[in-house]
Amino acid sequence: MRRETQNILLILVGGALLKISFTGTYLLYVKPAHQPWLIAGGLIMVTLAAVSIGRDLLAAREDETAGADHHEHDGSDAEHDDHNHSARSAWMLLLPVLAIFLIAPPALGSDSVMRGDNRAAASRASGTDGSSVFPPIPQGDVVSVTMSDFAARAAWDSGNSLNGRNVRLVGFIVVQDTDTFLARLSIACCAADAFPVKVKLDGPGTAGLANDTWIEAVGQVQPGTATKESDYVPTLSITGLAPIAQPENPYEQ
Repeated sequence: MRRETQNILLILVGGALLKISFTGTYLLYVKPAHQPWLIAGGLIMVTLAAVSIGRDLLAAREDETAGADHHEHDGSDAEHDDHNHSARSAWMLLLPVLAIFLIAPPALGSDSVMRGDNRAAASRASGTDGSSVFPPIPQGDVVSVTMSDFAARAAWDSGNSLNGRNVRLVGFIVVQDTDTFLARLSIACCAADAFPVKVKLDGPGTAGLANDTWIEAVGQVQPGTATKESDYVPTLSITGLAPIAQPENPYEQ
């Protein structure tokens, strides 16, 4: 690959990292804490390309001054043609770069949820393989709770902190057979290690909801529904549903 092509690739990749970092698109791939690393990586790539281009320009100017533009042997035209063919092949490497960094895919959704269960989410959130007493949830008529915390409390909280409490959950719809679930994907590092958190919805208003529709649901847990037999998926008796736009950060941490 020619140096010019290498420099352009560095600029495109580095520029794409900076773009997704400053526009917030990076949240489709990694946790918010990784933004500084993406910015640093993008700046390093762009700086390396700029330094390399500057050095090439200075070297070319020195060659022109020294009269180094003469061919040293016959057949130079054929050699020039070979370089052109090589350069055209190298430019094909730009296609996957443009596809990956300039065409942002959507966040993971219902297809990913259908391939997993709640066991990992509940165990990880609780930090134990058995029951334990969780801290009390904040006071209020309706309390916003993350999906992971809700699933963990429903499965493992021996203090029953959710019982009788109205909670607000945010997630997207997943329809499986005759059941409707509210789901969210939780990540430890990036979208590659995402695992699903599901809550079964019980009550009016769920009929006709399409997969991947983002919903704000209000209701109360049905005690004893997050068991081994249900793959630790709790059931929420809903009192209200409202469609919402996808959050800027679609994943939970």
